[in-house]
Amino acid sequence: MGKQINYYMGYNDFLSVAQAALNSGCIIYRHSLENGKWKLFGGTTLDTVKDNCCRYYFHIPSIGNFDIEQKSDNQYVSNKSLLNVIEAGFSIPTPKGKNYLIVSNRLYVITGQYADDDNWVSRSELLTKTYNKLVRIVKKTAPYTEVEYFVVNPMYEGKKFKSKKYISSDYYDLVQNKDYILG
Repeated sequence: MGKQINYYMGYNDFLSVAQAALNSGCIIYRHSLENGKWKLFGGTTLDTVKDNCCRYYFHIPSIGNFDIEQKSDNQYVSNKSLLNVIEAGFSIPTPKGKNYLIVSNRLYVITGQYADDDNWVSRSELLTKTYNKLVRIVKKTAPYTEVEYFVVNPMYEGKKFKSKKYISSDYYDLVQNKDYILG
């Protein structure tokens, strides 16, 4: 369990969220594929965020370590480190047949987890405060907007749906075009 906000936001808009994380003292981590193996890279500057990698971890060093697990030559965030990070990301339109699919991404923070001694450890107040600050940036960048959009399901091909989504203005404009569908 945890708190999350799902949104449709591209790379350029996500940079404002990443910058706010850096301003809050976070280190940004991302996965990168090198020689067929996933590696985690961290940085304290905005150039850590790349337009071809859409998933990130914002780590607050003052509340705990960022430990990496090695699984068959690939690196992953250890489960115990999830209590010290905010998961974040942006959407990348990908070809889907004759259309482009835009899948939402999210900000997510864990509620807590059980320690090795089976006692519950809640996330820190600082992590919650930083998460809430980033949510405010998301809501400014991708406001809650009523949007008409096409869906992936072939049963509804050619039919538009209407609902409210957190969506950036760039992606709002794209989904008004039949070539872009929300997933």
